[in-house]
Formats: sequence, structure tokens, C-alpha cells
Amino acid sequence: MFSSRRRAAKAPSGLRARLALLALSVGLLGSPWAQGPVRDLYERKFSIEGSDSETLRRLLEAASVPAWDTSDARYGTTAGLVVNDLAVLFLLAGLAFFVRRMPARGRTGPLRCLVAGVSVSVASNLVWWGLHTAFVPESRLPPADMMLDYLLPSGLLFGLVAGALLVLLTGGPRRARAGSSVGARTAPLRRWREGGPGMTTAPVHMPVGSTPGDVTRYLCAAAYTDEGFAERVVEDLLADEAGAVATSPGVDLVTVARHCLTAQDLRRRRDLRLTAAFTVLAVFAPLWLVFVTVFLSASQWAGGRPSRATRGSHQPENRVLVGTAVTAGITVLVAFAFGVLVSMLPAPGFVSWLLGSYLAGVPAVLLSLATVASAYVTVVRHDLAVDRLLRTTMTREAFARQPRPTVPRRKWMAERLAAIREAQEGNVTVYSGYTPFIGYAEAAAQWSIAVPLLPAGDPMGRVAHPAGPQAFTVTELVDHVRARLRATAARGSQDGTAAGLAESLASLVVEDRVFVSGTSIGDDERFIRVKSLAPAARLSAEEVERITERPTGTVRHYLAVHVPLWGGDVVPSVFLHFSTTGRTLHLHSSNHVLGPVRADYHVVDRLRGPLSPAARRGLLLDAVPRTGKAFYAAPARALRQAYFDERHSRRMVDELKALEEDPVYDFGARVSVRELALSPNYHNYFQVVDATRITALVERHTLAAIREFLDARGYDITDFRAQQQTILNQGLIQQGGTSIIGNQAIGSGATATQHVSEQPGAAATGAVGGSGT
Repeated sequence: MFSSRRRAAKAPSGLRARLALLALSVGLLGSPWAQGPVRDLYERKFSIEGSDSETLRRLLEAASVPAWDTSDARYGTTAGLVVNDLAVLFLLAGLAFFVRRMPARGRTGPLRCLVAGVSVSVASNLVWWGLHTAFVPESRLPPADMMLDYLLPSGLLFGLVAGALLVLLTGGPRRARAGSSVGARTAPLRRWREGGPGMTTAPVHMPVGSTPGDVTRYLCAAAYTDEGFAERVVEDLLADEAGAVATSPGVDLVTVARHCLTAQDLRRRRDLRLTAAFTVLAVFAPLWLVFVTVFLSASQWAGGRPSRATRGSHQPENRVLVGTAVTAGITVLVAFAFGVLVSMLPAPGFVSWLLGSYLAGVPAVLLSLATVASAYVTVVRHDLAVDRLLRTTMTREAFARQPRPTVPRRKWMAERLAAIREAQEGNVTVYSGYTPFIGYAEAAAQWSIAVPLLPAGDPMGRVAHPAGPQAFTVTELVDHVRARLRATAARGSQDGTAAGLAESLASLVVEDRVFVSGTSIGDDERFIRVKSLAPAARLSAEEVERITERPTGTVRHYLAVHVPLWGGDVVPSVFLHFSTTGRTLHLHSSNHVLGPVRADYHVVDRLRGPLSPAARRGLLLDAVPRTGKAFYAAPARALRQAYFDERHSRRMVDELKALEEDPVYDFGARVSVRELALSPNYHNYFQVVDATRITALVERHTLAAIREFLDARGYDITDFRAQQQTILNQGLIQQGGTSIIGNQAIGSGATATQHVSEQPGAAATGAVGGSGT
């Protein structure tokens, strides 16, 4: 709460620039130098020439809305000048108010900007009329119907122009929804917006994961604290019956999906109450919805001075609540004054209904205040229910004992949850787009080596195995590498390389995984099932072996190695692909690191014991800014929830038609729940260190296992040793160009000579570095 006030007190440079540009643009348009030609054209066309162009007249009247002056020659009296300039100041203040509340870059819809511009512009004209009627009676304004015929259209037209200006100032139209294109990755886009193009190491003041299962608990908590996350899980994972499911290492997706459904049900009840309040106010006084926005925004700005604490946070004091109450009271008085002022306007029935000016404006004011109070109480009750749920079921001690929440009794939903469970336990990833490794984050490093399969010889030049090297299959090599990695995990701290990683290695997972493009399985009986739309998520061991021996086309086998660290909050993964072509062995390695989930999702670890009075005070204050957002979004959300089943049915009908008619129908997974939750920052320095150590360890033992395998079967490993040393000691294999490292030259045109000493044992004992591309 205090940190947000600090940010508000010191506006960022981008906000200051937008406000300055807004004031400059409107000020120049309303200046005497710009308004002079407008007035001259208006008088020439309609006073002298008698033009009957209604369109031109409306445009010129709209252009005069922001007119201001420094001389009373045009207005006849000083009071008229002051009133006119006050109306312009009201226009500028209203536009600035909406600019401050809008996001900095590309997240504000054009419709919201246009509504804001029109509302402020029309309100400014009405303020001008009301002030003239009240304080400049000698101005002898035309009758009310003629004034409204001028004020409303001119305010509407200028409001559209002001709304377009707001669209430009807030970064343009809303960007396309992440994940709408094939193969899109939403988490990298979020990281780019929030923290730059990749994972960073900015300090994060949140607890970190430490116990297996923590990441599942964090994502279940996110279902209640992040509405966008819960909606994406339900809409893009649960409701997409025809799409494959991307695996999420260390996450129980079924439990997360169930909690997302439960959280949506809680929000549906809240949104129905808010929608009822919104509807009542919209029926009796529509334009007073603007007052609700102003009231809530003014209230959230109240409070004491910002906190001086920089090493932690504390709950607000009682005087902050008092400040908020005082600000609310002042806003109420202003509302009553505005209602009285509006009621003095001689407006016709329809305009009186819009403004709520009937019966001296009292019903509109009282109804607005009741709407605000009802909305705030509804949001607070929802927040208290969520807080109680998190404290009683989502703590580390209580989560494991809680049963999974129930789901609606829908057949398709039960079948989809079963498909999600099968995918979590399966060995197939059906992906969409270009990159196959969905669910494991973007590749951190990749490297490939090619080893000639030549007979081994002794130093005297004689063949070491007169009968020739022993033939082998790729499956045998994969089995040997798998056994070596599992043995390393079992030894744990007994291996010097793995010292200190015994607990981490205990969670090491080595599995076969088949990757296949979702557009290439339409006629493949191995992946298409008769009783389910979603593709198969598990292949038999015999089928996996056949794919391993014949790696062609769009179906490929990888040996996947995962080690969940920090309670599953950090998951380094190494994918190894083996193949033989003629007398050459090929190995491709792709390293991935799933970073921690967003810091906000860790907030459940800050909840200790029952809700204290200080924490309740903070919750009450935090609910103020959320009330406005929830209030205005509630009707659309409630309508969307009401049509969820119908929308899903229509979607599946269209999907079935596309499945029948499109030969390259895409069954691939397009969203990963784990990647949706990726944080833009690492939360602790040693998360990076541990992930690097695990990746290096897996690489080292993989290369050692391959060397042992080839050596035992009589193949020459001289070339392999050289490439192995390059990977382990330098952390890279050059794929193009020239790189000079120490006394080594790598790449085309290289002239330096690399001297590699043959050493016995499973692996070289030199420094182990991370891989690079």
C-alpha cells in the first residue's frame, strides 16, 4: 500500500511526459491563436454567408469546446471569462485523471479511452452551463433545449477526438491476446513486459520454495489471487478438449485445474452482486457511474506519508484508515454539491435521467453512495473469504492434508481432467508451432557433437580388438546413459562432483519422451484415439524403442533428465537425442531451466496464523483500488461466466468440423500452465547456481557414460575426448565462425592446436562450465 503511494507521489517520467503532452495539445487547440480562425470561419459561414452545412457547424462547435482566453472582451464580464476558463481546467483535470489511471504501455482498450474522453468532454460542457446559470445570470443564455442541442453534440465530437488522443498517449490499441497464435509463448511475453527479454536477478521480497510440492501449492494459491491465471487455465487448458496437454514438471495439473474452477465460482458470486449494483445505478442515473470512478480513485489516494522502511513492509496504521474516511467524506460532500448544481439545469426528461438531476439530484446521489458502499463491502467479503481459505488450506503444513476441491458434474470436464492426468504421467509431448519443448521454458543452451565410429588402436598402431568393434543399437546406448545417471543420483553425496547435492539428486527424474508436431498426427494411429479428442499421451516401450532406432520425420525421441529444485520452483532439464548415421554417432543436447513462479504467488507463505487486526486493516485499504476495477469489469465477467457452457459447446462443434475437414488439424499443446506462471526474476542467487550445477553434472556424466560405452565396445574415443573436453572445460562447441579461447582457436580458419591429454576414469576432473550455443 505504501509502496504504491510512493510511486503515485513520484510520477514516472513516462507519465509526466504523457500528462505534459495532453495539456499541451488541448491547451494549444483552445488557445486564442487557434480559436481565432475557428471563430472567424464560423461567423463567415453562418452569420455572413448563411451556410446550411450542419456537419461543418458541429465540427466548428466541437473545436471550440476547449477554448480559453485571458481577456474578457469576448465574454462581456470577468465572471464569464472565469467560468469559461474553469470549465477548461475541469476538462484538463478530467483527462489527466484518466491518463494517470491508465497503464503506461499498450494495455488500455480504445473503447475505454473513447468513453473517458466523451464523458469528460460532455461533463465539462455541462459544468460550463451550470456555472453560467448560477453565477453569470446576465449572460442571457438561450433556452435549455437549444443549449443542449449545442452542448451535447459538441461535447460528444470533441470527446471522440480527446479519446483518440488518449489512445495514442497510452500506447495504442490493446495488444492481441497472448497465446492466440499457433505456438505462441505467453510467459516470455510477460517476462519481456515486466522484466526484460529474459530471466533477471532483481531482488524479490518474497519467501522461496523449499519443500517438494511447493510449486503446486503456489499455483493453487494463484488460482484465487490472480484472476487472469485462473481464466487461462480454465479456458486454454481445461476447455480445450481437442488439444494436447503440455507437461509441467513438479506440478499436479489436475489439482491446479480444480482450484481454478473453485476460484472462478467464488468470483462468479462476487461478480453477480457487483453486476446487480452496477445495473441499478445504470438504470436510474447512468452518468453517475463516472462519479463512482472518481470516488473510489480519490479514496485510494488518501492516507499517511509513505513508509521509510526499505528492508521489509508493514501494515498501515489507523490514521491511514482515518485519512481514507475523511477523503471519502469530502468526496460525498462534493457529490451532493454537484447533484444540486446539476438539478438546477433546466434539462428535458431524457437528459435529466442521464444526469440524475430529477428530484433535486438526491436520489442519484444516495443511489451512487449506496452503490459504492455495496461494491466495497462485496469486494471486502470476497477478499476476506480468499484470505481465510489461503490461511487455512494453502500453508505448507495444511495443503497436503486437504482434499482436492470438487468440480461441476459435467461429463466432458471429467474426461478432460482424466486426459490431463494421463498427460502428466505420459511420455509423449504433442506440441504446436516450431519449438517442441513446451512446458520446459526456452532453451538456455544447445550443443551437438558427431563422433566417428572407428576401431580403437593401441599406441603401436595395432588394432586393439582384432575381431572389430562390437555393433550396438541406439537403444543400448540410451539404456547405458540412463543407468549411469540413475546410479549417480543413487550415490548422491558419495560422488565428489555431486557433493552437497544429495537431496537434489534424490529427486532426479530420467525418462523417455517422444516429441511430435500436432499437425502431423492426423493419420497416425499411434497418437489418435477413438474415444477421446485429445491425442494419446503414452506410447508403449516397444513403440518408443522403434522411434529411438529410426529418428526420422516429425517424431523424435529424447532422453529427458529433470531435477526439481527449491520445492519445484526451479527445474533444470536436459534433453538428449542420440542417433547413428552410417559410421557416425550424433548427440544433440538441449538445456532448459524453468525459473520460479511469480513472487505474488508465494504470498501464501507470508500468512501466519489467523488474520490480525493490522492485517485486516491492510486488507480493507487494499480493497479500495480493487473495488473500482472489479465493479466495472463485473458485468462482462458475469456474462462470460453465464455463457461458459454454451461457448464451450459452440467451440467444440467448430473444432469437430475443422477436425473433419482440415487434413493438418493441429492437436498440439499451445499453453503450458507452468510457463504461464513464470516470474520475470529469480528470487535467490543460489537458484541460478544450483540450476547451473545440475546441468553441468548431467552433461558431465552423460559424456562420461558415452565414452565408457564406446571404449568398452572397441571404438576409438580420441575425437570424442577432444569434443568432451571442449564442452566441459570451455562450456561450448563452436557451430560457425571463429572463436579464440586461451590457446585454442575454434571454427573455420582456426590455426591454434588443442592438446588434450588422455586421462583414465569416467570423466575429466577439470572445471565444469555451463553450456553455450
